[in-house]
Amino acid sequence: MPTFSLKYQTAENIPAPFAHAIEINGSYEQELALSFELTYLDREELTEDELFDEGFSSNDDFTWKGTLPKVWSDVVFGSLKSANELFIKSLEPHQDFWQVDFNGKSFYPKNTDALKYLIEELQQAVYEKAGREASLKLTFLKNQSGENVEVFVSASFIERKLQLVRTNIIDGSSETKVLAWDELNFILKNTFSGEFEAEFAHSKKPSHKGLFLNAGDELWYEVGKSLLIQPNKILKIMKM
Repeated sequence: MPTFSLKYQTAENIPAPFAHAIEINGSYEQELALSFELTYLDREELTEDELFDEGFSSNDDFTWKGTLPKVWSDVVFGSLKSANELFIKSLEPHQDFWQVDFNGKSFYPKNTDALKYLIEELQQAVYEKAGREASLKLTFLKNQSGENVEVFVSASFIERKLQLVRTNIIDGSSETKVLAWDELNFILKNTFSGEFEAEFAHSKKPSHKGLFLNAGDELWYEVGKSLLIQPNKILKIMKM
């Protein structure tokens, strides 16, 4: 049974409450069996108010054991097989700690950016499977003279499935596309590169002219008013 272990810790110069460590251990049979542990570090001297001010709670540590679908086995083991060893004597204060245990070897990897992105995606899949977070849902709405289009994007990190549904509100016709998972990064970068101002957002689905985004809650953000972003970034997604 193939097994692996990934250990990661933020660099020495990352302060609390952001400093943290992640350990992931896994094995593969029919599915990917995982244990996931997130531990925040050096928070003893921080008050609850200081933690809340930074968007944290009094205890954000998280542990989980379970399984993810086979597609994750292919992704994880493919990434680890291509991971090369970096020979490093000691870490600088700005360098993260890494340890990969795989195929009988324990090493510091060269491709840390790719592995960090892998851990982020694994963490999101684990949060969805544990019920800690919902799957990603984005709705883009374009109301213009003669053109009323709604584009709904859903992404399941558990299944690594990205789907887009485009609906013509005028005649009710729609089309559904399953997009390559790699397209999600493009969607997220373009969607969340702007500045969201919730106090100016609409609490109901708008019917007036404009370009809008709903990010899965009750608020609708209007481009140029409550969402400060170049309209072309949203339009690119709607044309996918």
